[in-house]
Amino acid sequence: MKNFLCQFGIAGIPSYNKPYSGKANILKDDPNWLPEGPSHRKNDLGVKRFGKGYLAYAGGGKDSRSNQLIVALGNNERLGGGSPWEVPWGEVVGEESFRTLDGIYTGYGDNGPGQGRLRNEGSSEGVARDFPKLDYILGCDVIDSR
Repeated sequence: MKNFLCQFGIAGIPSYNKPYSGKANILKDDPNWLPEGPSHRKNDLGVKRFGKGYLAYAGGGKDSRSNQLIVALGNNERLGGGSPWEVPWGEVVGEESFRTLDGIYTGYGDNGPGQGRLRNEGSSEGVARDFPKLDYILGCDVIDSR
C-alpha cells in the first residue's frame, strides 16, 4: 500500500511455509514494550510512532503471527504498538535502504496476489504472469549482529 506498508515473508517455495501454517504453529506475541491502544500511537509532540522503515510481524489478532513481516513505507499512526502483534522490532537504516523502500511497487494495493495463493503456489509462473511487477526478496545478509 503506497505510503503505508509492505507485507512480505511468504516463501517462494511452498513447502517452506508449512512450519508456519495452522493455529498450532503460530508465533506468540512478544511482550509489548510500548503502551498499547490508539491513544499511544503518537507521542506528546504528535510524532507517529511507526515511522518509515520500521519492521514488525504481520498479524491479525492476539498470538496470530507467522512468517510474514511488515515494513512501514511512510510514517503512520495506524500501527506502532497499538496492538501486541505489531510492536516494532527493527528498522531499515541508511540512504540506500530508504531508496529501496521507495522503489517497492505498490500499484497492486489490495488487489495483489492473495496470501492463500502465494502459500500454495509460491513464486510460480502463474503468479509471475498475473503480477509481473511484484517485487521479490532474493537474499539477505547480516552485516552487523550487535
